[in-house]
Amino acid sequence: MTVQNDYRQNTNVVQINVDEKAPFVVFMSVIITLTHILIGAIAFNAIFFVNIFDIRSSFEQHVYLCVIGYILLMSQAILSMNPYASWAKVLSYENKKMIHWLMQILGSVLAIAGSIVKLVDGVPNFRSAHGILGTVAMLFTIASLISGIVNLFSMNFSNNINIIKIVHSVLGALALSVAYLSLCFAFHDVYRVVYGNNNANLSIILTIVTLIGVLTSSCINTVRRILP
Repeated sequence: MTVQNDYRQNTNVVQINVDEKAPFVVFMSVIITLTHILIGAIAFNAIFFVNIFDIRSSFEQHVYLCVIGYILLMSQAILSMNPYASWAKVLSYENKKMIHWLMQILGSVLAIAGSIVKLVDGVPNFRSAHGILGTVAMLFTIASLISGIVNLFSMNFSNNINIIKIVHSVLGALALSVAYLSLCFAFHDVYRVVYGNNNANLSIILTIVTLIGVLTSSCINTVRRILP
């Protein structure tokens, strides 16, 4: 039982080191809190946009599915394993892992469905940076989902758990990064026309800051696995 508990603690994502300085922990907690706020702001920004105009239903479905999938669920899935996320501190590692998988799977399914809705819409999807990056994000999401399933079922059978976790983390980070960049180009293409340059620039900056906040802890953890 002791060995199993030690194993679970060692496989947790970015465990808080007891030697870490309190100011650093406070700083990271503030960053995570701001990231949560920005995730909500960006999602509201995109969803509000499609509701104030008479836009065809397929485009509205695309926005809803991708924003909920990528921005809300997949981002929160990564943050659920962050030791500085206040809402997840009270959860055990097993509960964190379960929440992570539920949000990751549901978010991936919604995001992939949102991309497919746009692909079958009949509108050319490869003539803009937003469309190209959106398709690439979908492919990375599929690969991340597959690697995650392999990681889930190989924990008790594989001797290369660390490598599988690294691959899954890298693919997940790439999927989310490309999805956020695709959203930036959507703000660039549409918001500059509708809302003006200042609002478009603000939306792009907040999106990039949010991505950094979401992936910082995950990237640190991946580097620690590569360079123990």
